[in-house]
Amino acid sequence: MKQSRSAVAPGMQRSAGAGAVSAPTLQLDAARRRLPYRVARSCLLATVDALMLGLATTIAYVSWAAPMRDQAPGMYAELWPLVLLFIAGYARAGLYPGLGLGPVEMLRRLTYLTTFGFLVLAAFSFALKLPHLYSRVTFALAFVLSLILVPIGRQVLFHAARAWTWWSEPVAIIGTGRAAAHAIRGIKEARHLGYRPVAVLSPNGGRASVELEGVPIVGGLDEVPALAARGIRVAFLEIEPLQARAVLDRLQQAFLHVILLREFDDLQLESLQIRNLGNMVGIEYTNNLLRPRNQTAKLMLDLLLASVALLLLAPVIALAALAVWLVDGRPVFFHQPRAGVGGRRIQVPKIRTMRRDADRQLEEFLAANPELRHEWLSRYKLRKDPRLIPGVGLLLRRFSLDELPQLWTVLRGDMSLVGPRPFPDYHLETFAPSFRELRQRVRPGITGHWQISIRSEGSMEEQEALDTYYIRNWSVWFDLYVLARTIVAVASGRGAY
Repeated sequence: MKQSRSAVAPGMQRSAGAGAVSAPTLQLDAARRRLPYRVARSCLLATVDALMLGLATTIAYVSWAAPMRDQAPGMYAELWPLVLLFIAGYARAGLYPGLGLGPVEMLRRLTYLTTFGFLVLAAFSFALKLPHLYSRVTFALAFVLSLILVPIGRQVLFHAARAWTWWSEPVAIIGTGRAAAHAIRGIKEARHLGYRPVAVLSPNGGRASVELEGVPIVGGLDEVPALAARGIRVAFLEIEPLQARAVLDRLQQAFLHVILLREFDDLQLESLQIRNLGNMVGIEYTNNLLRPRNQTAKLMLDLLLASVALLLLAPVIALAALAVWLVDGRPVFFHQPRAGVGGRRIQVPKIRTMRRDADRQLEEFLAANPELRHEWLSRYKLRKDPRLIPGVGLLLRRFSLDELPQLWTVLRGDMSLVGPRPFPDYHLETFAPSFRELRQRVRPGITGHWQISIRSEGSMEEQEALDTYYIRNWSVWFDLYVLARTIVAVASGRGAY
């Protein structure tokens, strides 16, 4: 057993002996080991939040208060101490250190707390009649910019922190089955959660292999005190129901947080509510798609953002259409019938990126290239599509500019900004009938969850899984997150073809 302990860290053997160290002592030692890192993570997050709030206020001041009201910067500098109000609110909402929070939930909390903070500032400056008459327009601009810049600042920090080992919280996985393996893969992919799996324990003591998904299996439950002594205070538990009580009691003596792993295939996850039913645990699912207020909020968000985007991007659409006309003639737009909400047929417009005889070219090309036929049948896309208009077609595809005319379809109410893509019939027919029925519950979207996750690089199965997750976990916050990620994905041109 000493050999397995050394797989985690040198010196672990000394604290792993049965009864050598009490559970409270282990917890105190663990807290001391990791405390500086948690404090550093919290301080860095708070610093970035404060800087983004300051940047939002500065931009608002330079844009309005200085040129339009001729107000001195010292007036607004006096409000800097009130930034602590926002930091305190973020801390109270669990955003420091923010471990285990998904991006959708983090965005929701940031929005609520930022809104509350500016309402308090408004009360101080206007209702209490402070010596200076602050500009309401400047406050409004600072508020809107803060809603945008604070999440962006955090995402930039999270991206930079991917290379920092100290940034993430080491966690132990208890179990070696399917749920444990799935949890490890999910934790590794979701770096924003702030977890890092470092050890796997086998509840029954047996080990069929030396590692699980690249994480070493270091032994059985007798290794729990050693892991706790090394500073691990979070454990993910995959265990059979009959054994759960005894194992859970044992883990809670050493770990501060124990998270039970259960698989709920194709069920809502983002808005679960736990209900205490005496000696039973109830899990409440709420169908967000049936809430009229959510549907109204989604419609209002679509109309507002699509209107603004169409006004700003109209010159881009015009230039793209002109480029297609100059290179390959007319028509520059084309419409395809697709299935909308409830299966109703809608017309989806695009800027033409393929030659006018694209269908004939595709058949000839696939007939002569069996490997590419397999690629086409697996994704209904080709990395090097011979049908694209030279130069222009590839450019429009890579940055998704050919999709911009669909903003008008959003204003018509046929599509949404975010939703499952309106695939052609030949593409839809490859999916199971149950999934096609699920897709029809929501309006198709210009962008969606699988576009920001894998874009054109994923398989049909991945598309189905990601679209299903979006539909079952739909919320306005999810839409805002997808829209923000879409901007980054499109600007990078990653995975688009």
